Amino acid sequence: MEKRKEENARKAKEAAGLLFPGEKWKKWEDGIYVAERRKRSGKSNFADELRDAQILRDAGGTVYLIPEDTRNYNEPQYDAIVNGYKMELKNMDGNSDASLIEHFYRSRRQAPNVFFNLEKSPISKGRAIRVVYGARNSPEYEAKNKFPEGGIIIFRFRGNEDLFYYDVDDILEKNTGARSARNGGQAVGF
Repeated sequence: MEKRKEENARKAKEAAGLLFPGEKWKKWEDGIYVAERRKRSGKSNFADELRDAQILRDAGGTVYLIPEDTRNYNEPQYDAIVNGYKMELKNMDGNSDASLIEHFYRSRRQAPNVFFNLEKSPISKGRAIRVVYGARNSPEYEAKNKFPEGGIIIFRFRGNEDLFYYDVDDILEKNTGARSARNGGQAVGF
């Protein structure tokens, strides 16, 4: 586990340096770094995204919350670099299938990888997987997806300490088997 954490830290730091040259990073907590220009108050989602970073860090990851003010609005906009991967962080507290579908489609326009934190949502694991599976296999998916190379979907559910990892291409009409990791277990890409 320790070797994997070191490798994740190296990959995350390298990606942050390449993607945001000259950016100043503040060590917020062990394994979590925040861009100096990252919004942390007002209409910011910083509290939710910090919680997401803590969950991913506790699973063995290293997270860099990227600056918001340097985003080119013609480019995909994402929230973090996790273990060297561009990642969108999504939080839901509602119970709507339509909202989950929209979050999934929006995430596929922002980054190849997404973390769905459903700790505050009553949506069950089975229901969430069925909804995302349906959205992934919908004709709308190709029009909304900017990342044909695939990506990773990570879920955290209410009342469950495990993270559930899916390869976007593995939920294409053939497979809905998740890979689970409990607090630091190895998983796809992590």
